[in-house]
Amino acid sequence: MEQSIYTVQQRDDTRWHVYEAGFARSLASFGLKEDAVEYARDLARWRSPAETDLEVVEMKRRREHAGA
Repeated sequence: MEQSIYTVQQRDDTRWHVYEAGFARSLASFGLKEDAVEYARDLARWRSPAETDLEVVEMKRRREHAGA
């Protein structure tokens, strides 16, 4: 099954944006980092419901990764 990778990045507007790998535009933006990470995790679960192993990794510039 194809892996979906979502990233959470804080942009210049100070909001947290959720991106899907391969797409330039953000899928959504949130005021709180926790809300953006939760949304990215929900997307990953929805795309690959059989996959229960979700990973969030702290990356440079306060980016997070949620993949399924």
